[in-house]
Amino acid sequence: MARAALPALDLLTARGVRPRAAATTLVLRDAAPGIEVLMVKRSPHASFMPGSYVFPGGAVDTADADAALDEPRDALRLRVGGVTGVGEQAPAVAVAALRECREECHLDLGSTRALQPWSRWVTPLGLPKRFDTVFFVARAPTGQVPRPDAGETTTLEWVAPGAALAAQAAGGFPMEFATVATVRSLLPFARRTVADVLAHATAQPALRPVHPRLQLDAQRLIVGVLLPGEPGYDALEGDGP
Repeated sequence: MARAALPALDLLTARGVRPRAAATTLVLRDAAPGIEVLMVKRSPHASFMPGSYVFPGGAVDTADADAALDEPRDALRLRVGGVTGVGEQAPAVAVAALRECREECHLDLGSTRALQPWSRWVTPLGLPKRFDTVFFVARAPTGQVPRPDAGETTTLEWVAPGAALAAQAAGGFPMEFATVATVRSLLPFARRTVADVLAHATAQPALRPVHPRLQLDAQRLIVGVLLPGEPGYDALEGDGP
């Protein structure tokens, strides 16, 4: 059953909603014939993306900025902050990524050094909750078995990128637009290795934030989402380039 169209905020209210810093991690493992990514299903009662398959992640907490690190903060600011544009927030964002993996799927990635930035997405203008999210890639830790927290997440699956997209298209694996696009970004590596993904991530010199924009009808109901470069994008309400 198709979801009912949701209303967007009026433009004045929308511009008052500041995106909150967040982090999420594509935890990857080698499988036959290629990579698999860990995806968790959010509770149907969640306030953001209820019932959808996502990657483990969430908002940056105040305490994340003061957490102890085994990687120099200046190195994180350069390696993560410089590449993604989050600058001084990089240590807190990386710590949040590790914490959310522990909380949502009981995986301990160990160190911020395990994380490589993959992309950065900003929730569209017009939604009541907005996040400015750094997406990381990381290798699944050896010997650990993920499990959902039975609170924010209800189940989890290791899935090949192509299989996830096929299941979503068939209506059996609900994902939101940013998740779909991120899974699609793994397709070039579908029959390769986690090492290949990490090497590609490490070699990226800069990641511009992606600013999707909402397509609205005359009643300001959300009828679609466009990404930069798609026809009609520049005519829509939004922020960012």
